[in-house]
Amino acid sequence: MSFKQFVSDYLNKGTAPTHDRETKQKIQVANLFGFIGYSITFCLALSALIRADHTLAGVLFCASCLFFSSRLVLSSQRLQQPYRVSGAMVTTSLMLLMVFLVYSGGVLGTGPLWTYVVPPVALFFGGLRQGTRILGLFILSIGVLMFFPNDTLLATHYSFAFKSRLFYSFLTVCVLFAFYEYSRQKSYRYSQEMSRKYENQARFDQLSQLLNRRGIREILEAEFARQQRYAGALSLVMCDIDHFKQINDRHGHQVGDNVIKYLATIFKQALRQQDKTARWGGEEFLIVLPETDNQQALVLAEKLRAQIHDHSFSTDSQTFQISASFGIYQVKSGDSIDQAVNRADQALYEAKEQGRNQCMLSP
Repeated sequence: MSFKQFVSDYLNKGTAPTHDRETKQKIQVANLFGFIGYSITFCLALSALIRADHTLAGVLFCASCLFFSSRLVLSSQRLQQPYRVSGAMVTTSLMLLMVFLVYSGGVLGTGPLWTYVVPPVALFFGGLRQGTRILGLFILSIGVLMFFPNDTLLATHYSFAFKSRLFYSFLTVCVLFAFYEYSRQKSYRYSQEMSRKYENQARFDQLSQLLNRRGIREILEAEFARQQRYAGALSLVMCDIDHFKQINDRHGHQVGDNVIKYLATIFKQALRQQDKTARWGGEEFLIVLPETDNQQALVLAEKLRAQIHDHSFSTDSQTFQISASFGIYQVKSGDSIDQAVNRADQALYEAKEQGRNQCMLSP
């Protein structure tokens, strides 16, 4: 195994194909922070042990074990969201260690300098709101420790100038990281919104607000897989507006667009929630009817045909009616999607050949 592959496997431990991009990113960062945490604290613990600072060495060894445990949690099968538990362990372990370093002073009073690690970790794993609350609790804790009269709560001594400058600079860093997290979340939400928008544009027809060919193809694949697995009934209905070109030529494309919208509306109103409709082409529509045989599909198609024919459209100069033809096919075992759609389309063609404004079953 190459070093690059080893690093990739290490960082991706605990990820799953079902995780979204942000969740995977948090798991990767949890693995990275855990590694950095237990590596650095273990090395510092050894250094403290060599200096015979047994208290500091013991605390650092405990912190190292906690950081390492946060990685083990990511592979747990019992937890629904192990990455959240792991992130909480990393943040909690880090904060407790920082409080101890502020209390004890660490090596030569430099312990408080490590506190600057807390804001990015707390905000990344906790998010803006939870992270801000965690930081508020941490700031309160170290503030009480450092500024309690006569350093009563400290095991060491800091000058007031050091404490005040450290505290103000830490607050500044917290504000900057909070602003960064706010901007990051805002950018992420915007990118998600744009992604959904473009996905809808790719799957839906903008005029009718029905699924387009790409969108209905996904539905067809799912329904065909279910039909082949459970041998349930599945019917396809192909609808075409009769003489649609003449409607556009006589009344204008705006009226033609209104006709398309009208059909989309009655399809949405007449169909069940599990039924799906797509604008298959210019004036063609495809209706997918799960758990519906061809006779049931024929009844529905006749209802739609009559409703379309009975509706009157008005323009500035006249009133007119339209009609539509329907082809129906019940999917058989072994049919491919293209074969089934073609059979419904052939039935539609037959309906038009027989005079239009009628419904035709495919054998």
